[in-house]
Amino acid sequence: MLEVVDRLQACEILGLGFDVSPTEARLRYRRLVRANHPDIIGPVGNDLTVLFNQAMAVLEIAPDETSLGTSEGQATRDDVVVIDDGLAVEMPADELFIRLAHALDVVGTLTFRDDSSGYLEAVVSLDGSPASQLVVNLQGRGSFTEASFTLESMGTETPPDLAEVVRRIRDALQRQADA
Repeated sequence: MLEVVDRLQACEILGLGFDVSPTEARLRYRRLVRANHPDIIGPVGNDLTVLFNQAMAVLEIAPDETSLGTSEGQATRDDVVVIDDGLAVEMPADELFIRLAHALDVVGTLTFRDDSSGYLEAVVSLDGSPASQLVVNLQGRGSFTEASFTLESMGTETPPDLAEVVRRIRDALQRQADA
């Protein structure tokens, strides 16, 4: 089995840039461990989890930290951290749910919300792209909440870039925090 020996190797294993913040590393770690769980991909998931744990140890970041923290380089309560196909904010899920509902009306049109399950749907169309359905699911993680996004075209055309949609939602959330 491969042994993680330096920061560059650790970042490569986790799919992160060399200047990654502890917040981004923790969120990526959690996503990788969930996606590569032995119950999902079989026994190789055990080896991958060991590898991910070694990478976090080399980065000197505790993978089980439940708070995004407020020290330099980490998110504060109103910071929105974009990770892969989602984002994370240090606030309770119910509060982020309300803020996301408003942000979705800025970026597109909120079409459905289920307060009891933390589920939102919206129609988005960016810069002339075809109308697409955006689905948002929230997951509470200690003192912060992760939002995962799925985007599908409502027609035969290619939907807008999900990363751009997530960035616009992040910007709308940060404008709310600044107001």
